Amino acid sequence: MNRKSFFTAISALGAGIILLFQSAELSEGIRRGLSVCSYAVIPALFPFMALSVFICKSSAADFFELLFRPVTKLLKIPACCGGVLLAAAIGGYPAAAKCMNDLVVAGRLSPETAGKMLCYCVNAGPPFLIGAVGAAIFGDIKIGVMLFFAQALSAVLIALATAAFSKKQEEAAVLKIQGPGNAVCVVDSVIAAAESCFRMCAFIVIASGVFELSEESALFKFFGESPAAKAILSGIFEVTSGCIASGKVGGFAAIIIAGAVASFSGISVMLQVAAVTDGSGIPLTPFVISRFAHAGITAAILRIFLAFSGEAVESFAVKGGHVEAVLSASAPAAVSLLCMAALFLLSLVPPKSESEPLFRRIRCKFKN
Repeated sequence: MNRKSFFTAISALGAGIILLFQSAELSEGIRRGLSVCSYAVIPALFPFMALSVFICKSSAADFFELLFRPVTKLLKIPACCGGVLLAAAIGGYPAAAKCMNDLVVAGRLSPETAGKMLCYCVNAGPPFLIGAVGAAIFGDIKIGVMLFFAQALSAVLIALATAAFSKKQEEAAVLKIQGPGNAVCVVDSVIAAAESCFRMCAFIVIASGVFELSEESALFKFFGESPAAKAILSGIFEVTSGCIASGKVGGFAAIIIAGAVASFSGISVMLQVAAVTDGSGIPLTPFVISRFAHAGITAAILRIFLAFSGEAVESFAVKGGHVEAVLSASAPAAVSLLCMAALFLLSLVPPKSESEPLFRRIRCKFKN
């Protein structure tokens, strides 16, 4: 037995003891994570993630490849990444990573270039920032729009900085073949989005449980006395919980912390990206480092936006006080996650005969 195996076994044993004696706190964190998934994550991300995967897999990718060609040239990335840029803009955190992983597997994008693109393509989608954070948490859609544009500008600055130190990647020679029909792409996109959302919710639930346990630690109690510190610590684990906690800070600080947390994305999203790109060889170190720069730049941009907004600090008090009440309901979480789990399990079932349902045989044919 080597040292690594011994350390892993001791760590697992220690984690089991903690879970055994702090099961109440863990359960509370898991319930909160399930509620967050049903209230904010699935409604905001699932349809746009399905749309993003459809754009990358269907014939629409050729159109967006042509449309985004000036941008891809500026960023020194292959033209086939036009759909990835669109997915980064509308799809939410793991959507672009999923599209990049598919391009790397197909040999159209190098893992190194994909690793650099992760630095500016993994962002919160507009439905999450505008709807969930702006409207629901802060009670003002204008705040959500401000958060979205601040994050987008931060991503653009990081993309330009990355391109300045990159060389143009040669286009991979790809044999043009007739792709699957739109109906097949729709089926595959929905199942892929369901699988991604299910994994995402699983990581959110785990992160929420760990965060609930960490609240009892001395370190957390030392730094987490103030609402701002609690929001930042929450955001380090999971972005949605961090944004909800930032809504209780008040004033300009609440908006700035929410933007920084959304751009940082949290350990939960980092694990999701690692899961989506597993086995592709895409390096994740630049992505993890970029999270700190992304959060800092977004916070600075938001401070400038707020300084020129002409609004008083008091006007940014939280208006969406119904958030906690909505999150306390567990029935929607159960129904939503059961649906995601059903589609996820459906995607794992291999075909057994030619007499299977049509959509399953279509999906098998497409994957092959």
